[in-house]
Parts: sequence; structure tokens; C-alpha cells
Amino acid sequence: MKPVVVEKLGSTAIVTIAHTPVNTLNEQVLLEIEQTVGQLALDEHVRAIVLTGAGEQYFCAGIDMTMFISGDKAHAAEVVDAFRRAQGAIKSFAGVTIAAINGYALGGGLELALSCDYMVAERGAVLGMPEASAGLVPFGGGSKSLAQKVGLAWAKRMMLGGETLDAGKAYDIGLIEEVVEPGFSKIVAVSLAGKVARQGEQAVILTRKLIDDSVSHDMDAQLAAEKSAFISLVGSAEQLEGVHAFLEKRSPSWVVEDED
Repeated sequence: MKPVVVEKLGSTAIVTIAHTPVNTLNEQVLLEIEQTVGQLALDEHVRAIVLTGAGEQYFCAGIDMTMFISGDKAHAAEVVDAFRRAQGAIKSFAGVTIAAINGYALGGGLELALSCDYMVAERGAVLGMPEASAGLVPFGGGSKSLAQKVGLAWAKRMMLGGETLDAGKAYDIGLIEEVVEPGFSKIVAVSLAGKVARQGEQAVILTRKLIDDSVSHDMDAQLAAEKSAFISLVGSAEQLEGVHAFLEKRSPSWVVEDED
């Protein structure tokens, strides 16, 4: 089996990390993720990506630690760069990305999940960022992205103490958005992706960017960005169909516009 597998269901692509037995990340797996997501980004029919892990126990156990056993700094830097390229492909995907966490999501595995827009985890899943237990630190932005989601205290508790959380606790502190029964994370994620597909495509792309950019914007900058995005949609076929459908109390019939 290839280390990264793709399945398409309508406008949703399911990307599965399948580097068994625990779905760790080495340079080849990271390259496959980067290239796979990059290719999906060019497919106009793909509106959402669901990222998950093969099997029933592991979403992704993180970076393959055997790559660091030699203490080679140059190689370590290459691994960091490979991870960030894979992560960057996920973050830059214009549609919506959903992590379907079907088991352990540790270290770099959790950082990949945090790169997605939405995280669904099964009961029994375990989430953590225990790099310090191996004498290392996060290198995929986890020290910021985790703290942004759960606050400084819980981020420190997880990263400094190596504490892992079950899905219920992760939900309670705001790390994940939904807890589902075992075996249902992918099903629920695909359902969520379907809801997104029923919205206006350009409206979704621009709204997602507005939300992401709001972290670094003050209110004045955010209002200016919203106005610009709003005006850019006015008069488009998507906007006109959406408004007509709303006023006529029917579902919109979206048409992909020719950008030429």
C-alpha cells in the first residue's frame, strides 16, 4: 500500500496516511502528502479534504524518530522543511480541510490535524504533543497553534508535562470540535464536507480567509477586508444565483464560473 492514499467521494477527497503500523511521518510520507494535497488543490471539483489515518488505532503517531538517531543537524533541518511543505500544502488548500482523528494523534500528527479547519475525533482517540519526552520541541508551529486553541496553561501542561488527552477531554478544553463514536470520524467528516459543498464556493474560500486572517487583524483591518471580499462577490454568477435562490426560497444551483 502507498504511504498516502486518496479516495474521492463527490467533491470531497479523503487523504489517508497509511504508513503502517502507526502512520508515522518520514520524508517520503511528507513528500507524498505535499504532492497529493497540491494535486487536489488543482482539481476544480474538489471542495474539501478529509485527512485521516489508516487502521483503527492511529491517525498519525508523529515524526519517525529513527530519522534523528544519528544527531545529524543538516538532515534534521531537511526533515523540518519537508514537514512544513506538507503542512503548508494543507493550510494553503483553498477549500475546507477536516481532520478525522481515528486514533492516536501525537506530535507532528497533532500538528497536521491542527493545520486543518476542523477536527473530529473518535472516542478512544488520544491527542498529545510529547516531543519534550524525546528531548525535542515541536517544529510545525505547535507551540503556537496548540496554545491558540486551548490557552497557554493547557498547552504548557501538554507540551511540558507530556500529558495526553482522550477525545472527551480534548473537546472539553476546545482542542477538537466534535467527538464521535469509534469508526465514525471519517463518516462525520465527509458529512461536514458535504455541508460546505452546498454553499457558494467563492463565498466559502473568501470567508475562510477572512476568519484565518482575523487572528492578525485589528477590527478596522478586518472590516476593510470584509468590505473588499463582499464587493468582489457582488455581481458574480454565484452571488446572483445565491440571492435569487434565497428570495425564491429554493436551493441554489451553483455553476462553476469560467475565470477567463
